[in-house]
Amino acid sequence: MLIKQLLTGNGDYGKSLKQRRWAAIAMLCIGLVGFACWFLLVPNSPLSEHAQGFYLGAASGITAGALVLLIRTQYLITHPQAQRKAKIKETDERERKIVHTAFEVAGGVTFFASAAALFVVLPLSMDAFRALLAVMTLFCLAFVTANAWLSKKL
Repeated sequence: MLIKQLLTGNGDYGKSLKQRRWAAIAMLCIGLVGFACWFLLVPNSPLSEHAQGFYLGAASGITAGALVLLIRTQYLITHPQAQRKAKIKETDERERKIVHTAFEVAGGVTFFASAAALFVVLPLSMDAFRALLAVMTLFCLAFVTANAWLSKKL
């Protein structure tokens, strides 16, 4: 869903599908790097079982998601009838409003949950506190930048 929102092809649906295909290939490469790290670095490292499991789980999830996106996108590129149906669904105003609202709600929930989590993590781990604060700062900077850019563009 996020890929669909970010890679619009400037209104050209065929171009958007090609951008999605490249995004899927990039995601696939990231997943394969995760697997390579899991095979080459993790077995002889002093990492906890949780950290070792992260490599395998994240690499598996990213690779699986990339493969699904790649297969779906390639299918749409090669089947014009399916492409027309997908384009109609994606450009439908109601569908776009639902997705836009879902992003707004998800962003708000994530930001405020992170703010609440700051109070919990501070006494437990200063590193976790800083990481969470950095993510919230990035969220705010991304919002301000996007707002400024969109106010000039639209």
